[in-house]
Amino acid sequence: MLPGYELLRSSYRLASSLAYLATLPLGWYWCTFQRVKWRYGWRLYGRPRFRVRGANARIRIGERLVARSRSDGNCIGVFQPVIITAWGRNALVEIGDDAAMSGCSITAEERVTIGNRVMIGAGALILDSDAHPLDPWERFKGGRACTAPIVIEDDVFVGARAIILKGVHIGKGAVIAAGAVVVKNVPAYTIVGGNPARPIGQVPVVARFAAEAISW
Repeated sequence: MLPGYELLRSSYRLASSLAYLATLPLGWYWCTFQRVKWRYGWRLYGRPRFRVRGANARIRIGERLVARSRSDGNCIGVFQPVIITAWGRNALVEIGDDAAMSGCSITAEERVTIGNRVMIGAGALILDSDAHPLDPWERFKGGRACTAPIVIEDDVFVGARAIILKGVHIGKGAVIAAGAVVVKNVPAYTIVGGNPARPIGQVPVVARFAAEAISW
């Protein structure tokens, strides 16, 4: 590799690191103002919206979060900021370490639990309630919508513009295809797609391990 190129690359890395360090105070203030605790290693591209509405509502997010609220680094673009909402008296959104998300919306009126190393694509929607009552008279009266907790285990990949609805449990390592509408539980290491989402394959790593086990 040419010495000049190596120097240029090192200078770029240094400049990027300094730019990131310069944004830390602003990011810390932005999160604290919205009642969310800043954690080690967070990288915020643009300004996410954290909405905590309720006396005991909470949003808890682990370390090394990457949240893209603008199109930098996202090949398909981002059409909205990352929006994470705890909307209810005891609502809780809990996200583990090393999560990465782009322009998605996560809303809990009861509870949404997301594990470690989960990736969520642009425009995805995760919602633990129907938002409004299904009965028209109840809607007219402003009644409460049905809710049920959502659990997304470690290492799940949620594709762009997928929708995950109330009461769903998604197993470890599963893949939710782009545009899928998930209304039922998804087994671990299963690929689902369509509306409503159905199994369309297995995560390749599982197939390889299964083949190796048979060969033994």
